[in-house]
Amino acid sequence: MLTPKDNLLKVYHHEIPEYIPDIWQDTFNWWIDEVIERGPVKDNPLGGEGADWFGVHWRYIETARASTPDPDYPHILTDITQWKEQVKFPDLDAIDWAAAWERDKNNPNYDPDKLVSTTFLNGPFERLHALMGMEDALVALMLEPEACREFFDAMVDFKISLLDHIMEYYPIDLLEAHDDYGHQTNLFMPIETWRELLMEPMSRLAAHCKEKGIIFRLHSCGKNETLIPSIVEAGIENWSSVQQINDIAKILTEFGDRLTLQGGGSNFFNYPCPKEDLTEDIARAVLNDQLFRFCRGGAFIPGVRNPEIFDIYCKMKEEYKDFYKDPANCEFKFD
Repeated sequence: MLTPKDNLLKVYHHEIPEYIPDIWQDTFNWWIDEVIERGPVKDNPLGGEGADWFGVHWRYIETARASTPDPDYPHILTDITQWKEQVKFPDLDAIDWAAAWERDKNNPNYDPDKLVSTTFLNGPFERLHALMGMEDALVALMLEPEACREFFDAMVDFKISLLDHIMEYYPIDLLEAHDDYGHQTNLFMPIETWRELLMEPMSRLAAHCKEKGIIFRLHSCGKNETLIPSIVEAGIENWSSVQQINDIAKILTEFGDRLTLQGGGSNFFNYPCPKEDLTEDIARAVLNDQLFRFCRGGAFIPGVRNPEIFDIYCKMKEEYKDFYKDPANCEFKFD
């Protein structure tokens, strides 16, 4: 039987896996304390309060279990045309990465049989609106596209350098880079804007990962389905945080041979009743319809943390251990 890592790599290489993988249980992620992309982390790597390494102050939001720029602090970037003067990039050479690895290398959760990743929060667009606010960032995209493109290029150069510093010491199989492009009903920007300003920088980051011999996965929340053809054109082969506001079956049918999707979690399921009224039969029907059927074709990696159905999900996943032995489940057919 393949290890979780080797099984996942088959998916990422656009091959049929031996069994249904799991985005949470089959991976290990290095969260490195020196990488302070939000408020300093305590219990939740997506949380923390205080200043990040660009000077943005963050506030923890309990309901979101994550942090957001604190509105009580002034924006660091007030004019996108002045970003070179107003934005100070962290000095990556000043960080003792060897000491960080000595501290982290004995992490008891590290398992070489699992796919090992690291995560970069706040991609170029997210960093822009963290520095200057969403409203001003969107205005800047429209009024000062050249300055925005220069900033995005510089931010991706920084991310590439960060990855190189980390990989000098940490064993990495995959980089997950966060940059949310969508909201509940559409993209934050026209597709043409993404193609003009963000497509080439993000393509460079993906290409650099390939040169380093690791997988690149774009984590981008929201209704991004109209952006998918451009993402694939950019050479991005993996997309995570895929929510049901997107037509998952359609995306897999059209792009599953070139793009893997990762989804599941607290915001994924549409329950037909209050959570407290879920029966095992209802939960099984939901999981089959909203999760496991997307595994057909071998390009969807599920993962569930919802406590109300987690045990049932694990039971079903074990029952489906021979899922891909059925030729019908090796095709992108979702009727």
